[in-house]
Amino acid sequence: MNQRRIRRADRSNTNYIKQIVDDYCVLDTETTGLSAYYDEVIEIGILRVRDNTIVDRYSQLIQPEYEIDDFITELTGITNEMVEGMPTISEVKDSVLSFIGSDIIVGHNTSFDMRFLQAGFQQELDNQYMDTMQFARKLYPELKHHRLSDLTEYLGLSNNVHRSIADCIATKELYDAEKSLMAERGLRIEDLWASGGGHGIDIGSIMPTAEVNEDGFFYGRHVVFTGKLEKMLRKDAMQLVVNLGGVLDNTVTKKTNYLVLGNNDYNAILHGEKSSKHKKAEQLKLAGQDIEIIDELTFYDILKDEEIL
Repeated sequence: MNQRRIRRADRSNTNYIKQIVDDYCVLDTETTGLSAYYDEVIEIGILRVRDNTIVDRYSQLIQPEYEIDDFITELTGITNEMVEGMPTISEVKDSVLSFIGSDIIVGHNTSFDMRFLQAGFQQELDNQYMDTMQFARKLYPELKHHRLSDLTEYLGLSNNVHRSIADCIATKELYDAEKSLMAERGLRIEDLWASGGGHGIDIGSIMPTAEVNEDGFFYGRHVVFTGKLEKMLRKDAMQLVVNLGGVLDNTVTKKTNYLVLGNNDYNAILHGEKSSKHKKAEQLKLAGQDIEIIDELTFYDILKDEEIL
C-alpha cells in the first residue's frame, strides 16, 4: 500500500445537522477520486451567503502530488496543465479556513467534501454542515436519482459542470428551492424526517438483521463489491449495506450506484491497473450514469457516519 497516499480522513458526523438557515457557506471540491485516503483535491469552491444572497466567493485550483488521471480530466475538464504551478492543498489551508470561518457549511454529499478538506489540511473541521441531497431525497421522492445534475435538470436550475463554483451555485439554488417548497407545503424539518417504519427490500439471500433505515446512505442504492476487503469479510460488509437498505448486485450494470473496491484494488489504480468492473463503472459514469467508485476505507467512513461501526 502506498503510504504517501494515505491521509487521515476524520469523521465529522456529530456536526451533521438539518436546519433552515439564511447565512452559511456553500462548499464544493473537485477531486481525483472519492477516497480521502488515496485521492487528492484539485479544486475548491466556496460561496458565502448572507440573508440568502451570495456576498463573496472563493475559487482555487489545487496542484496535487500525483498527476490527474485521464478519466478525471474527462469528467471535470481539469487538466494537469491547468493545475501546474497552483498552490498545494496545505498552502491554501489558512485562506480556506478564514473564508469559511464558523459558518454552517451547505453542500451536496457534503461529508465527502469535508473528509477531503480534513485530510488535506490534517485538521478536523468544527463547522456544522448540512446536505442538500438528504433534503432532496425527502422532497422529491418521485426522482429515481438525486445527483446534483439530476436535480438541476428537474428543477431548471443553473447547470452544474463538475467545476467547484458552478456546483456551488447549483447547490445554493437547490437549497433555496428546497426551502421554498417546504414553506409552500407548510413542512417542518421534523415532518421530513418523521419515522417511516421501514419497508421490506428484495435483496436476495442476505436479509436485514435490523429495521431498515430509510434515511440510510445506501437506502435503495445498488452496491457491488470487488476485490478482497482487508478489515472485514465481504459477507459481513454486504450485511451492513443491506441493513442500511442497500441492494446487492454481483456485477456492475446500469443500475449500479456504488462500486466498493478492496484497498488493494483501489491502490492498484496508482499504478495504472484497473479491474474490468472498475473500467465499466468509469465508462458508465462518463455516460451519465449515477455511479460512484469508493475504496474500502471510505466505505467504513460511511458506516461510521451511519453509526453502525
